[in-house]
Amino acid sequence: PFARRVPHLKALYAAGVRKFIASVWSPAPWMKHNNRIDNGTPNNSAPGYNRTPNANTNQLKVENYEEFAEMCVAYCRIFKREIGVDVFALSVQNEPRFSQTYQSCVYDGEALRDLIKVVGRRFKKEGLTTKLFLPEDVGFLDGVRGMTIPALNDADSRQYVDIVDTHGYAFDGIAPSSTDAKTWETMYGWGAQYNKQHWMTETSGFKNTLEGANNLAKAIYTALRFGNVSAWVFWTFSTDKIDEYSLMSTSGEKSKRYYVSKQFYKYIRPGAVRVEVNSSASDVLTVAFSNNGVWTVVIINLSNTDKAIKIAGGAAKYRVIKTGATDDAKESEAIEKDGVFVVPAKGVTTLYSGN
Repeated sequence: PFARRVPHLKALYAAGVRKFIASVWSPAPWMKHNNRIDNGTPNNSAPGYNRTPNANTNQLKVENYEEFAEMCVAYCRIFKREIGVDVFALSVQNEPRFSQTYQSCVYDGEALRDLIKVVGRRFKKEGLTTKLFLPEDVGFLDGVRGMTIPALNDADSRQYVDIVDTHGYAFDGIAPSSTDAKTWETMYGWGAQYNKQHWMTETSGFKNTLEGANNLAKAIYTALRFGNVSAWVFWTFSTDKIDEYSLMSTSGEKSKRYYVSKQFYKYIRPGAVRVEVNSSASDVLTVAFSNNGVWTVVIINLSNTDKAIKIAGGAAKYRVIKTGATDDAKESEAIEKDGVFVVPAKGVTTLYSGN
């Protein structure tokens, strides 16, 4: 129940968090054909959308689209009342192609398009500022395309889609995000022509090792560099014990993946705009941002040896923060422009010109 999460959400708000995003995993059981929050079987699947549903069909009833919109409005209103801030963005369905043993509901692109129209119109009528994002699907690439394009091709539904987003998993929905640049470019292009932001709203599965942290850094780089994502959201921030699905433990123990994420999260701030930057070494990846004159450059070393790097251009002086085998987001001596710094083996170094 939402009530159990209120203390945690209030604590986040008290700590300074102001942007919260949410995702529907299942409509209320009575709104669905199967009268369940899950698929009622011991198996997960990705069935085609059923135009002639029966009592076992894990889909929202079309006649309940308005009731579903009412549920979304009520959630946003209660969230604002209890937490003190509007829900920043909402997904009407998590991974809509999949029928799961846990909370789930199946749509196709046309059904998702029609639902967005109903929810979007209701949000507009109620004066809600909460943004809507879709399709929050997983499985590069054709499945995601089928869930996205119908809503964008329809002028009515398109006006209510604020963000095009995907989950950062491979086809199995478990393996970590694809590092295929062309895939990210393609997905970004769907919404870019309509000035829609591109987000990645769920990933995990990176091993809790230095190599796993390096792979996570590569995945973030690829999404930023080629997908122009404006958000990168890891699946779980903390669990009782650190695993591949969390960045830290509830007791405060932090993984190497936590520190690699921090190299991006802390220094690429809202308002930053990506600028083109190139590396002369094939085993060094670089992505850079400018934010009202403040520069952030993130450098990833894919090799097993330390790399001495010199940056040309950008700011006159940079702070240097690095994560590697022995460093955890540790700040070292600042450098002047054209100064030499080290990126640790399988590590990440962030250059930041701000305070």
